[in-house]
Amino acid sequence: MQYPEFIHAAKEKLGVQTEQEVLDITRAFLHTLTEHLAGNAADNLGAQLPAPLLDIIREVSPEDRDQGERFKLTEFYERVADKLGVDNETGKQYTHQFMQVFGPMVTEGELHKIKITLSDDYAPLFDSVLSSQNAPQ
Repeated sequence: MQYPEFIHAAKEKLGVQTEQEVLDITRAFLHTLTEHLAGNAADNLGAQLPAPLLDIIREVSPEDRDQGERFKLTEFYERVADKLGVDNETGKQYTHQFMQVFGPMVTEGELHKIKITLSDDYAPLFDSVLSSQNAPQ
């Protein structure tokens, strides 16, 4: 998916009007995910994304991208919400909606690698995307 297609799809899925709103949600999601991943996982993920999204991942310092801070899915939602200045339920909603746009941009193998590095409570975030990638076209 090219960047303009991503922006269009994200606006629709997230129910927002502007590219800046999409970028704010994208930044909150990708920064939170990057904080959670260890080693070069965030860079490997970013390599599959349009350049502007890789740039968002790289806003997180290399030291912080390598840490792999552990936290549960509920805290993931809270961190996204905090970054956006919204309530936790809205953070959860944006996380799931964003994942529906983001997931198909990444190979199934990469999504699976990310999923298995996270705790089991992240399964609902990944399962709907992975199952839709496996569905017959």
